[in-house]
Amino acid sequence: MTGETPTPDAMPPDEMLDDDALVAVYNRRLLDLAAGAENPLRLENSQLSARAVSPICGSDITVDLNVDADGRVTGFGFDVKACALTKTVVSVMRTAIIGKTRAEIIAAGAALESMLDGHDMRPSGDWAALEILAPVRDYPARHNSILLPFEAADKAFAQKS
Repeated sequence: MTGETPTPDAMPPDEMLDDDALVAVYNRRLLDLAAGAENPLRLENSQLSARAVSPICGSDITVDLNVDADGRVTGFGFDVKACALTKTVVSVMRTAIIGKTRAEIIAAGAALESMLDGHDMRPSGDWAALEILAPVRDYPARHNSILLPFEAADKAFAQKS
């Protein structure tokens, strides 16, 4: 049956996005943010380092952290091989994570996850730029890769415990 258009349930999720949905998700601001994580920026002699890989899409991120005696992040490094959505999170994280404790980072990740799940809680403060990912709530298959940087940061902190 060549020449037939596949039915929606036979199409990969990305092919089911119409032009308006693509524009809402992959807008210029998001792509500009994602560019901030395009090149790896690893920390030499980092105190903590961890890797997280998405079993769904294969996105791969390594996070390096330096922390002070109070457990606040003083340095952040990364190497990310992932989509623009994951890179957007890393780009925001580059500055937002500095000075934060593990608990504050977990709370920011929880706020992002809540927003993606369609709840009222949204990222705020230094993490507010993550609100750009709100249109992705309609694409649950993307949520795992978006949350991956938070998973990697938490794994890195777990090495300290």
